[in-house]
Amino acid sequence: MLLPEDRFRDFQRPEPTIPNSPGHWAEWVRAAKTGAPTGSNFEYTGWLTEANHLGNVAYRVGRKIEWDPEKLCAPNAPEAQPFIRRESRKGWALA
Repeated sequence: MLLPEDRFRDFQRPEPTIPNSPGHWAEWVRAAKTGAPTGSNFEYTGWLTEANHLGNVAYRVGRKIEWDPEKLCAPNAPEAQPFIRRESRKGWALA
């Protein structure tokens, strides 16, 4: 429902633009054989996951953060860094 209703009374929904998936395995095989992207390719899902995680970081810090995707940090919120990257346990290292 779009609000206020009086402003959207004549709104027409657009036609769906994302095709239905033939199924996870069928998409995977098609992508492997043809190089065609899947419905949820890694580039898109990576960006989506990053945006969602950064929303959680901003919530935990308690304010809006600016994101530097090259340096993987929030330059305006150094207190966010522990939520972005943490120290590895002894014997383990981040790549």
